[in-house]
Amino acid sequence: MSRPTDASFFVQTAYTLRAVWTDLWQRKFGTLLTILVIAVSLTIPTVSYLMWKNLHLATTQFYPESELTIYLHKNLSEEDANLVVEKIRQQEGVESLNYVSRQESLKEFKSWSGFGEELEILDDNPLPAVVMVKPTSEFNVSEKRDELRTNLTKIKGVQEVRLDNDWMEKLTALSWLIAHVAIFCTVLMTIAVFLVIGNSIRSDVYSSRSSIDVMKLLGATDQFILRPYLYTGMIYAVLGGLVAAIFSSFIISYFTSAVKYVTDIFAVQFSLNGLGVGEFVFLLVCCLIMGYVGAWIVAKRHITLLDNHN
Repeated sequence: MSRPTDASFFVQTAYTLRAVWTDLWQRKFGTLLTILVIAVSLTIPTVSYLMWKNLHLATTQFYPESELTIYLHKNLSEEDANLVVEKIRQQEGVESLNYVSRQESLKEFKSWSGFGEELEILDDNPLPAVVMVKPTSEFNVSEKRDELRTNLTKIKGVQEVRLDNDWMEKLTALSWLIAHVAIFCTVLMTIAVFLVIGNSIRSDVYSSRSSIDVMKLLGATDQFILRPYLYTGMIYAVLGGLVAAIFSSFIISYFTSAVKYVTDIFAVQFSLNGLGVGEFVFLLVCCLIMGYVGAWIVAKRHITLLDNHN
């Protein structure tokens, strides 16, 4: 008994889909407008997500290893500086360090600055000794890194402690801000998609009142009557998702040249990424669910209202 039932279901589905496509094509201008409104609504959260995705990739790709630069007091002798370096080495959270004395700092500065002869006339070396510290993995966390920075500052002989990647932390904070904007846009535009689909389905139900009445008289079930509207809602949403993906790819392509200009200035390699295959499939599945749920809620409600009115 299952085979005839399955065959009947597929035959009914194919017949209903053909009828829905025919109806949508007959009023193609209205269908196109509905799809475009849905596409624009979905493009906003999609592009917001892509902005967060690319910024997150950038922070992950260019985030250097945490490194603290410690400047020692210039009045320290070489022996006292070595003692300070040993205290820094014994500090909890220090994995390794590199000590550059005042003489080495001056020598390096002469080599790359081009002011070798001019610096010879100075009576005193103006550059401090520097210690570059690499924290352990445990102290790479922001809170622990700040704790290490504070402890190093308390060591006698240390003048200043700088964290070399503060700007990357600010960029990471900006990525989380964009993530919250993307979530807000997604919620807002999802509601907009439900409203657009619901309004379209409501118009379809009221324009087909006579057909619904005839089907009711012939004994059609509510599920059979609902099926064309459910398929219509899903087609609207899926086509809107496809167009939104196309719009998003155009927007990413438009900004690619600007990003390339910026990366060339900083001498880094980075390119914008669009939707991946998995993300594209996820978008279509979400659209399918939104179309089904939105159409079912509105069509069910208005068909019930028509029954009560009759």
